[in-house]
Amino acid sequence: MNTVGRSIPRREDRPLLQGRGCYLDDVVVAEVLHARFVRSPVAHGLIKRIDVAEAAALPGVVAVFLAGDLGLGPLLPLLDNPDAVPVPRPVLAHEKVRFAGEAVALVVATDPYVSEDAAELVTVEIDPLPALASTAAALQSEAPPLHDHPTNVLYERRFAAGDAEPGPVVVQRTFSSQRQTALPMEPRGILVQPADDALTVWSSTQSPHLLATTLAEALGRPVSEVHVNVPDVGGGFGLKAHVYPEELAVAAAAQALCRPVKWVEDRADNLASSCHARGQTLDVTITADEDGRLRSIDADVVVDMGAYGVHAHGHLLEAAGTPSMLPGPYRLPAYRFRSRAVATTKAPLGAYRGVGLPVATFVHERAMDLIAAATGLDRAEVRRRNLLQRSDLPFTSLTGQRYDSGDYPAALQKALEGIGYAGFADEQEAALAEGRLLGLGMAVYVEYAAVGSAVFAARGMRGLLGYDEADVVLGSDGIFRVWTTLPTAGQGLNTTFAQLAADDLGVEAERVEVQPVSTAIGGMRGNGTFASRSAVSGGGAIREACTELRRRLLEDAADELEVAAADLELADGEVRVKGAPGSGISLADLAKKAPAGRYDVVRRHDPSQVVYPYGAHACRVEVDPISGLVKIVDYVVVEDCGQVINPAIAEGQTQGAVAQGIAGALYEELPYDEHGQLRAASLMDYLVPTAAEIPLLRIEHIHVPTDASITGCKGLGESGTLAPGAAIANAVSDAVGAECNTTPIRPSWVRAAAQERLRRCEGATCR
Repeated sequence: MNTVGRSIPRREDRPLLQGRGCYLDDVVVAEVLHARFVRSPVAHGLIKRIDVAEAAALPGVVAVFLAGDLGLGPLLPLLDNPDAVPVPRPVLAHEKVRFAGEAVALVVATDPYVSEDAAELVTVEIDPLPALASTAAALQSEAPPLHDHPTNVLYERRFAAGDAEPGPVVVQRTFSSQRQTALPMEPRGILVQPADDALTVWSSTQSPHLLATTLAEALGRPVSEVHVNVPDVGGGFGLKAHVYPEELAVAAAAQALCRPVKWVEDRADNLASSCHARGQTLDVTITADEDGRLRSIDADVVVDMGAYGVHAHGHLLEAAGTPSMLPGPYRLPAYRFRSRAVATTKAPLGAYRGVGLPVATFVHERAMDLIAAATGLDRAEVRRRNLLQRSDLPFTSLTGQRYDSGDYPAALQKALEGIGYAGFADEQEAALAEGRLLGLGMAVYVEYAAVGSAVFAARGMRGLLGYDEADVVLGSDGIFRVWTTLPTAGQGLNTTFAQLAADDLGVEAERVEVQPVSTAIGGMRGNGTFASRSAVSGGGAIREACTELRRRLLEDAADELEVAAADLELADGEVRVKGAPGSGISLADLAKKAPAGRYDVVRRHDPSQVVYPYGAHACRVEVDPISGLVKIVDYVVVEDCGQVINPAIAEGQTQGAVAQGIAGALYEELPYDEHGQLRAASLMDYLVPTAAEIPLLRIEHIHVPTDASITGCKGLGESGTLAPGAAIANAVSDAVGAECNTTPIRPSWVRAAAQERLRRCEGATCR
């Protein structure tokens, strides 16, 4: 039917636009109670006393739970990595708190407003300990250890590969990326309805099977008795790929009270206690030949992991991911790094779209511009001389990444042509003569996506399955229904999975329905929706299930029609002789005649190879020297995500990812003060760009076939976040004539640099 590759309308849109969506807080169950957490007001200290008497006496309060009341052990890290020190995370803090916002008590009431009022009546007395508000403070020899470990370094890896001598051109710089968060429109939440025979859960999660397993283990129930249902999810971006202590506490409270309990966090809790991301400092030495060719990179990577690791990924996400991709899409003869995850008194670091790779891209793309400046070469030419060529692929990098396929120089060239690079220098000089500061930046990236179980096992992440499953069923109404282990969180999976299944079955997309995800369906298990894995892992499972189901249909129809299966086709709701409408048997009749389970096929797909999406971004900016604001005038994206299932959805995914990349480059930041207090605890302080700040993007997809994925897809959701920070920083640096090596790029720095450039250029032509 060839629905793959067509921009059919998203099935998800109409019900959402008509207000018929059902998010977690829309789920209604009888006699539900409402939960609210009491959180530590200090970053680090010993708990002396928690007084809940006044809160418990408030009318409408059903219970107030402290750590000892829930009967729960800590969330244990599922890490088996010799370089990592795993530390447990209490569900409710007891004895000691390790970040401001850590939950210490749980209030349950008949009304959400009563629970909130009661939470404010709980008195928490804490003897403060020194806050470790930065990695620099936590690395001091006299710094108190946050956990039962001699130092605050909880992960350290050293790596060296290649034997090339350093080049004569030496660039030494410190790069940094401040903390930010995913900020989904719908924050975290869970609703738990207990019963003797099952625990029914509704959760706004990206990883329902991980949640079901973790809840079962914590509550001492068989996993078959924990049914996690995923309603509409208002964004995840990695933040909802983890299991949080709050989810376990709510489930335990519901089980103890024999009543359903719902918890939906507010925005303040979301900013303070949901996982953060980025938060890295890198001291890097790059050497090159005088012709701009890379010789070596030496990097010291320090990651602010916060107070704990996240479940079940641990605290390796950024510290392992960033250095592994620092070589980027370039030839690199020699590479060394030391990477450390350092415990601080801040919210834990977790997954957020790109997971460390935006920082890696920022470093290697700033390095390209710095090498160009040091050698006097053109910025694009330096990249061309170092980029891997199409004929080099597949190529295994020094860090063991097997880049499967691509044409990196072609992506760069298309981006440069799209942004008008050839004539930009003259435009820039003319604008400068008028007192206007224009800049152009570019960035090339490559990322890993859709990793399978072998990769998670190699990292020591024992809690992550790495595979996904699909169940495809033909009903007696002639409709195919698809269940998977991958919830949709805005990506349009109900549409794209239907397109994949329709093509593999050979039917119209209208005959395929993709069902909501529930762990109660078919005993399936899977990793969930994160790491750009849906089209590869979930799509692979769908393809394998559909291929088998189609084989059975053709085989059975061949018996019914007394013809060879090779002479049959699926079309117009029937299996018929090719080219002979009306000569077949309907799908509904086949389903009615078949034995139970004949047309119910479950398949698992575990990606045997990692796939590597790549691309190039280029942008133009104009800097206001008075305000220091950066306006993005034009933005071009060229990317290769493999087979594009639905071009309109692919473009939407890219637009959203680039918007979040721009947010990290120019706006969003979660700073802490010296006492470990979050200084951006509301959206008045955490600056989120609106549609007015995000430019219209010009997006082009190229496709170099890959054999690393059975669907031909490479992954798409994250890649748009990788390049904006580097491209914008390069453009701003070009505009103001000063190095921009930190994100977000603050207006105060831009203003000072811009005014200095204008002073330098007064009365003279200055490029």
